[in-house]
Amino acid sequence: MANDMMLFWMHPPRGRHWRSDPAELSRLDQLGSIEWSGTGNPRKKIYADDVAQAGKKRQDIWSFKDPPYPSYPTEKNLPLLETIVLASSNPGDLVLDCFAGSGTALVAAEKHGRRWIGVDSSSLAIKATRRRLAASEGCRAYVLLKGEPASR
Repeated sequence: MANDMMLFWMHPPRGRHWRSDPAELSRLDQLGSIEWSGTGNPRKKIYADDVAQAGKKRQDIWSFKDPPYPSYPTEKNLPLLETIVLASSNPGDLVLDCFAGSGTALVAAEKHGRRWIGVDSSSLAIKATRRRLAASEGCRAYVLLKGEPASR
């Protein structure tokens, strides 16, 4: 963390300007909200929880924990899939999950008013998805079929 006075005497990189007042950068730095690059440039940390506020962009590193006791080996965290569904579609849009696994993406789509199609070739995945959708509150009717591999 830089000291208070450093920001007041630092100059921005050549050809750039500070996006915030140096006093605000100092305040954010004291709060631990500034990340310093290897070249000494400050960047404001934005956490996933802060993104819910309108107008903030999500950073490229997301921190979501996998479920502690997954019902399927590749099961993802529901808040992660909800984030993806909300960021990439609008209510009424169609969400396609080509590797449905445990059905987390389908549950997220259903929960947020998206139509969805889930595909998986594994009988275990289809059973896990059926259980997951049946347990999902307010889930509309669904049909899951096991596809057969194409023959050559």
